[in-house]
Amino acid sequence: MERIENGDPVIYDHVAIAGDIDISRLDLPLIHHERPAGQDQRASVVVSRIQIRNCVFRGRANFANALFREPLDLSGSTFQDEARFKGTCFLESASFEAVSFKRYATFRNARFSKDARFQWSRFSAIANFGNAFFEGNASFGSASFSEPCTNFGEANFNADADFTEAKFAGTANFKLAVFGRAASFWRASFSADANFQGSAFRSYASFLSSIFCGNADFRGSSFQEELNLEFAKFKGNAIFLGSRIKGDANFFRAKFENVNFEDMEMEGDAIFSEAAFGRASFKGAIFQGKVSLDRASFQDDASFEQTEYNGGVSFAKNNFHAVVRFDKASFMAFANFPAAVFQGDAFFSEAKFGQNAVFDQAQFAGEANFNSAQFHEDVTFNAAQFGKTVDFTRSQFQRNLILDGAKIDIMRLSDAVFSASISLRSANFSRIEVRWSSLKDHLIYDGATYLSLAKNFRTMEWFEDADDCYYDYRRRSQAGKRFYSREGLKIVLNWSKLLDALAQISCGYGVRPRYTVFLSIFIIILFGFLYWAGNGIVVEPLNGSNPALDPNENLSFPDNIYFSAMVFTAKTQVKWYPAGIYRYLATAESILGWLLLALFLVTLGRTMIR
Repeated sequence: MERIENGDPVIYDHVAIAGDIDISRLDLPLIHHERPAGQDQRASVVVSRIQIRNCVFRGRANFANALFREPLDLSGSTFQDEARFKGTCFLESASFEAVSFKRYATFRNARFSKDARFQWSRFSAIANFGNAFFEGNASFGSASFSEPCTNFGEANFNADADFTEAKFAGTANFKLAVFGRAASFWRASFSADANFQGSAFRSYASFLSSIFCGNADFRGSSFQEELNLEFAKFKGNAIFLGSRIKGDANFFRAKFENVNFEDMEMEGDAIFSEAAFGRASFKGAIFQGKVSLDRASFQDDASFEQTEYNGGVSFAKNNFHAVVRFDKASFMAFANFPAAVFQGDAFFSEAKFGQNAVFDQAQFAGEANFNSAQFHEDVTFNAAQFGKTVDFTRSQFQRNLILDGAKIDIMRLSDAVFSASISLRSANFSRIEVRWSSLKDHLIYDGATYLSLAKNFRTMEWFEDADDCYYDYRRRSQAGKRFYSREGLKIVLNWSKLLDALAQISCGYGVRPRYTVFLSIFIIILFGFLYWAGNGIVVEPLNGSNPALDPNENLSFPDNIYFSAMVFTAKTQVKWYPAGIYRYLATAESILGWLLLALFLVTLGRTMIR
């Protein structure tokens, strides 16, 4: 004490200091020292060089409101009683390496103008660094903090802050702390709650491989540059509610029991690849950069409602074990879900997809709800599997909907709007609820698909839709055929094309009975005209004279039509009969009549008696 009072060097090593050290009892110069409002503005000036290494302070140590002009070195020492450095100002370096604080230790409102070294230090009771100011590097690597609260609330780290492998047995309070440069919590261990609420990280922040056993509260915190949480483990609640990350954020292989990213904003890229989540909420989060959740796993419910993805997002080979919600989410860039597994229900109602959306080989074991979703670019479900209902009711497809090779149980497309095409090539479905009128101008031709759809409509008792679908199938099938082909100099007729054309004209491929009626009427009129034009029908006179010699008995055009109808229906007049070549025309018309009548009955029965 006398040496300190006289300004002499104080140098000890491996000694025990039995009494209290209280500089407030010394006659030291007092100066005005600028401190925040409410704090003591006076400071006791210590000009001695103090180096007390590997010593034991058995009494109390009170250096409160002191101002050390020379370096302070207490490395390896032990404070068995309270150590008070409240409001202390260290103008030079301060070394507390491997120091053991057995009782309460306070550095509240302390100011470290140069480096502060607390590596391997041990705090067995409360450690209070609240509102401390570190202008130089702050090193707490491998430091150990006890079960009582450790307080760094409102601390200001103007240079690097190193908490590598630090251990916090009790609550760690960094609320409203400011980290001006790099902050490293690499492999830090938080056995209880860690409070970083409202903290500001103005440079690189690393929590690589850190372990949070209690709640980790980053609510309202801000990260100006990169945030690294690779391999971090959150065993309690992880709260990032309303946090702001301007740089990239890396959560690669991080593990979360229960995490809240609601209303969070990320301006850089975000990596959640291979991360493991319990319950997770990203509701209202905004991602400006690219987001990767490839191979991530969600063991409990996951909410992405009202999230905004402006730089693209990928959920490739993701595994959702429970319910996942993307209701009203906005995907302004690409949205990739290839080979994603949805074991619970998946909700995408009213979601907006600004660019391509890829769900190739995705598996939906539960309900897949895309009700009122908007797709501005292509959306693909190639080889996707839907175990239950997939609902696209009132969805809007500005570009192509591709479901090639998909396996679908029930798909609802009621009131869906298609502006481009829909493809169901090689798709296997049990039921699709959509009117054919909504599909026919947009469905890409595939024979098996058309036939499956026709069967689907019949199963739902939408027989008109089934007929229209089958008709379009036959029409488009024969549209690609040619009437003939050339084999060298030989021309070969394509009888399949000819028969298809005949089937279309005569009965609308068996689903249009009215076509048979129209064709029958046409044949009756055509043959009636031929009879009339050639005077081919003669009338036997009542006096039994030769009809060919009686020109006054020629029939009018309506009479010829009537005669043609009788021939067509096999009910000829006794006194009217064809003459000459018209006998053969009448025979041909009669045969056509029988054929078309039989065809009409078959077609009518097929469409009406079901």
